[in-house]
This record gives sequence, C-alpha cells and structure tokens, in this order.
Amino acid sequence: MRCLEGFYYRAACRMARENRPKKNRQTGEWTYPARNDVFEEVGSYTLTEYIDKRRMTGGQEEEDFIGAYISTERSIFDLCRNGERRRGTSARRWWWDQPR
Repeated sequence: MRCLEGFYYRAACRMARENRPKKNRQTGEWTYPARNDVFEEVGSYTLTEYIDKRRMTGGQEEEDFIGAYISTERSIFDLCRNGERRRGTSARRWWWDQPR
C-alpha cells in the first residue's frame, strides 16, 4: 500500500503547478510539499481517504459503479491484450511479452 501511495503522490505532484518538489541548486537537496497541499491543489484526496469512504459506504455510491464496471464487466487486461495500435503510435513491447 505504501508503494501505491507513493506513486499516487508523485502523480499528483506532476499535475500540480504550485506545490511541486523543488531542487536546491546549491546543495542538490530536494524539498517536497505537504501531501495535503498537493492533493488539495489538484482536487484529489489521499488514497486512505478514498478507501475509508468506500469502506464506510459499502460501495453503494454512484462512483462505485464505475469501479464495478471495470472490474466485472470488462477486463482491462483483455482489452489491452487484444487492442490494436492506432495509426502514428510507436510499437512497444507489452509487459506480458517482455522476457522474464
């Protein structure tokens, strides 16, 4: 969970304009903004808040229908695997085709 939260925070930092990590050019040290400031700027919540909300509501809210649709009605893995490249996109190796 900690790894996922770190990814989510870094993604939010990339979307933020004001609250971004800054590097001190003299010392080379990075300063990171407070997580709540970053999430507030990008209009998001922490993963813990989303999970807590879902646990309290039991998954009965309208937003949860999207998650249920993605997980049960359509397999994202199958869509990616069976998808075709669009014209103009570069050929890439899928993670499942790469050597182990």
